[in-house]
Amino acid sequence: MKIIRKLALVFGALTVSLLCAPKSAEAAGNATMLPDSSIKVDYQYESMEVTGGGNKVIYYSDNVNAATWMSMPVGADGKAVFDISWVKPGTTTRIYLKGDKDSLVTARYIEAEEKLSVKFVGDISAADVVDIEAWKKVYGNYPSFSNETGYVLFFTKRGGAETAFFDVNQIEWKKGTTGNWQPFQKLNLAQMNAKGITLYFRIKAVNDADTADGMSGKRYSSEARLLVQKKSAAPTVNVNNAAMTVAIRNGLEYSLNKKDWYLVPAYASSSTSDVVSVPVVDFDLFPTTNHRVSAIAVPLILGVGTNAKIDKSLVAANPGKYTCETNEAGEATGIYVYVRTAASELRSASEIKEVVIPFSASDPDVTNDITITYQNTKAGNSGVVVTNNTSSADSVDYQYAIVSDPDNMTPEELSEVKWSTLKAGKTVKISSTKAVLGSYFIFRVAADGKSELPSRYEKYPYPILYDKVTYAAISSTSMYPGGVITAVTSNNAISGDIKYVWQRSSTLSGTYTDIMSGTGAENSKYTIKESDIGYYIRVVISNVSTTGEYAEAISKSSAKVIKDPTIKVTPTPTPTPEP
Repeated sequence: MKIIRKLALVFGALTVSLLCAPKSAEAAGNATMLPDSSIKVDYQYESMEVTGGGNKVIYYSDNVNAATWMSMPVGADGKAVFDISWVKPGTTTRIYLKGDKDSLVTARYIEAEEKLSVKFVGDISAADVVDIEAWKKVYGNYPSFSNETGYVLFFTKRGGAETAFFDVNQIEWKKGTTGNWQPFQKLNLAQMNAKGITLYFRIKAVNDADTADGMSGKRYSSEARLLVQKKSAAPTVNVNNAAMTVAIRNGLEYSLNKKDWYLVPAYASSSTSDVVSVPVVDFDLFPTTNHRVSAIAVPLILGVGTNAKIDKSLVAANPGKYTCETNEAGEATGIYVYVRTAASELRSASEIKEVVIPFSASDPDVTNDITITYQNTKAGNSGVVVTNNTSSADSVDYQYAIVSDPDNMTPEELSEVKWSTLKAGKTVKISSTKAVLGSYFIFRVAADGKSELPSRYEKYPYPILYDKVTYAAISSTSMYPGGVITAVTSNNAISGDIKYVWQRSSTLSGTYTDIMSGTGAENSKYTIKESDIGYYIRVVISNVSTTGEYAEAISKSSAKVIKDPTIKVTPTPTPTPEP
């Protein structure tokens, strides 16, 4: 490139000399030209230095045809120095030179400045550039830059496409228009955003080196302006204990260690995608189109399974992963999550909000604490009855929900579950429109205020199936010996075999004992015997559901069995004594 430029200068100078000089060098008294090596450009101070040689005056101009050339006498040091700050920076300019002795015209190019632009990004990995890995290598040497402060990326353009400029050591900067230029190494963005400030950047000038042609230098680049915004306050973030979510919305990012940050992407309101991607996992957050992220499930933030137990055991099993809140005794009581507004092209990251996710309540004991029965109606599928068996002496408040697939819920699905409270010793009836066939009950221990999360949930082992015996009643033709008592059960489709056990007791509320047992429809009827006189009779109807769940229902007791009053007994005549 230098050879081409050199030839261009030489041919240009020769052309000019042929146009302006006498017809032959000899006619001009063997006129000579200033050698290239005598010309140096000081781009830093915007001056040009010419070693005079035998010349006492050096003439210069940006127009070879100028009527008046500017002149500068050669000083006692044998050099003439003149200012070139008037040379327009936007275009390449040719400066013509000659001396009073070396009168043939020579020329020196002053290249146009490089056009510098600067881009601020919060995170290099998320930057809209094609040189992400190259930029990471550059800033690996500058620990004062991070995705908390943001990064400045530089690009240059000179008549063509814009290209990345990685040699940041050649960058210098200043504060405002009146500041002093400083080397890039002294730039610390964390010190700049307390109030916000305007910074200017440029590529350093390079003076001509001591080479044969002396044309290795370049002028300062254009100045690039960057407004560093004032650092914003920490965002407002709350933990929703009941939903087990943290209000980390679009544009925020969170961390467990203040080192690894996870961004919640900010989607435009016109977005039509239902799928939102968080660096931890991909998930189908909401089925509603355009629903922006407003909260993230606690298991997702902590990087654990949907139904993980969040307590000291989780911390112990993951040493170094979590930073914990502790009480006065030094015991861990919760896990810190750090949240901030993510840096962007307009601002650095905000102050950090420290949020505490408390530990979970103790695990539920559904087997002993919860009873589920089906409502005792002839319709059979009218709903479910749920009872919290814990007493006031050992009370546990539960929450319950009805879900379709408790074994495969995502953290987001768990956060959207609608829970209802069932206090100790209480019973609730749930209609079949809510207790949907095939769904499951899940239970968890309710949180004790905001100081803890609800426990992990436990699934009731059987699905909601209306194939169980839920109703038992009796009807009879009469309550005398020989009368027939018929057992009546639910109208719904009961699975498997139905078992009828007939019982009797001498008192209405006394102890009933089996009087007949068997399986099959033939035992749905019982014929009263003479031995039943004086007793009350009832039936116990039972079955085993499709899933193996045993169910039974007990009818109300019959009236007391008595002798048939319509049957008259002829008294036996008293024999006449013999005379």
